[in-house]
Amino acid sequence: MRASIDERVKDIARKFGSQVPKSKLHRFPKDLPLLPELLFHLRRGPLLGNIVGHEDERLILWNLFLHASFDLSLRMVAPRCLMHREGGTFEELPAYDLAMQSDTAVVLDHGTDVFIWLGAELAAQEGKCAAALAACRTLAEELTESWFPAPRILAFKEGSSQARYFVSRLIPAHKDPPYEQETRFPQLRSLTAEQRAKLKSSFLHFDDPSFCEWMRTLKVVPPEPS
Repeated sequence: MRASIDERVKDIARKFGSQVPKSKLHRFPKDLPLLPELLFHLRRGPLLGNIVGHEDERLILWNLFLHASFDLSLRMVAPRCLMHREGGTFEELPAYDLAMQSDTAVVLDHGTDVFIWLGAELAAQEGKCAAALAACRTLAEELTESWFPAPRILAFKEGSSQARYFVSRLIPAHKDPPYEQETRFPQLRSLTAEQRAKLKSSFLHFDDPSFCEWMRTLKVVPPEPS
């Protein structure tokens, strides 16, 4: 299935996109700006990727997906990422690992699971962390109140063993050049140079490609974010 997704992305780019002059690359059609990233989440997420360890768990997820509502099935394909802000508000961001900023809390809604990630700097401030966690739990319950079956809501701190479940569902955009990061994750522009350096140093190296790296292996230029 993962190889089939790769081939369909290439087919769409060849038939409906345009070829880059003096190059073998094809631009993905700009009328479908969200599709490649949704498919990338699908191929690396719990439905088709390696996040789920046991085949029985995957079969359960497939059954839930086939019987889910449109909204729930879409969320099972691609997670929704929301960062907690001062005053209890939330900012929706791309589901990239660049959201893992140590002074914030992040909610990741992936349909059957909702994760609340608490940055280490935030967790060190007991009162502020408790308020952020309460706001995140309230949001998670509101987002999923009409879903069946009810999703698991898991909360953990940066660096904990459980945090790997959260990290594995985010696109590893820290591997991209700075100009691509800012294009696809504009919130980075609000960080100081010190904050960006600290964020960069927090990531561990692993072999999973970023979205842009994956598209390049297909010889396809991704559409600009909408």
